[in-house]
Amino acid sequence: MNRNSVVFRWGSWITLGLIFGVACWLLSQWQFSRAAEVHDRNALVSENYNRSPVPLESLLSPKDSWKNNLEYRQVTVAGRYLPEESFLVRNRPYQGQPGFLQLVAFRTVQGSVIFVERGWLPTGSKQDSPDFIPAVDSKLRTIVLHLRKSEDKSDKSAPSGQLANINVPSAAVTLPQSNVYLQAYGRLASEKPELVAGTNLGEPDLSEGNHFSYALQWIVFGLMAFGAVAWNINQDRRIRSGLPPKQVRALKRDRDAEEEDKILG
Repeated sequence: MNRNSVVFRWGSWITLGLIFGVACWLLSQWQFSRAAEVHDRNALVSENYNRSPVPLESLLSPKDSWKNNLEYRQVTVAGRYLPEESFLVRNRPYQGQPGFLQLVAFRTVQGSVIFVERGWLPTGSKQDSPDFIPAVDSKLRTIVLHLRKSEDKSDKSAPSGQLANINVPSAAVTLPQSNVYLQAYGRLASEKPELVAGTNLGEPDLSEGNHFSYALQWIVFGLMAFGAVAWNINQDRRIRSGLPPKQVRALKRDRDAEEEDKILG
């Protein structure tokens, strides 16, 4: 066998193994980076969720852009609900049950408007809406909110009085938007005087996902590629030396498995 052809063949295998190994390494680093991002975000959310509330205007105004470091930050607001600007947000399951979120506009004493998510309501037993929707009044009250980013506009439609998701601009179409918090809304934490509200969804799930395990998997795949290259080169050398290639030993099946195969035909 021509030596040059052997060198070319082995070189091709090694090159492919290196390319695949480098790709696996880069993918593993990307997954490690994603795991770090999720960890940092979870730490921020947990810290914000439990921090003492501060006045909304000290962190955000209606004209400001949303800042990710405000996610779940607690704020206080004084003002009045606008009962005529109430909505049900569709398709919000909770603990395996279908349901809705109640969203109501709240005008602050400074004159701005922020939408408030007032809790989860289960879908009714006889219709595609809750059996009971808590009423709100326009009395002066102070509320504590967890700030959330407005959701992207949905391409799904919703019946009158309902929203496909919490896209604040879609909810605020009848309001003078120059003074509305369009970039954010608030999840109700508490209010005084207190009103009946839906189920508070509580602190968000802070799972870090599978990024770390995926990163380790990519590293293993890269090592397997190098192992496959070494195996093939070794097999090629044995053949060139006149030796039979190594055979992969088949796993012996136990007698019970063989008997099951006979019964199943």
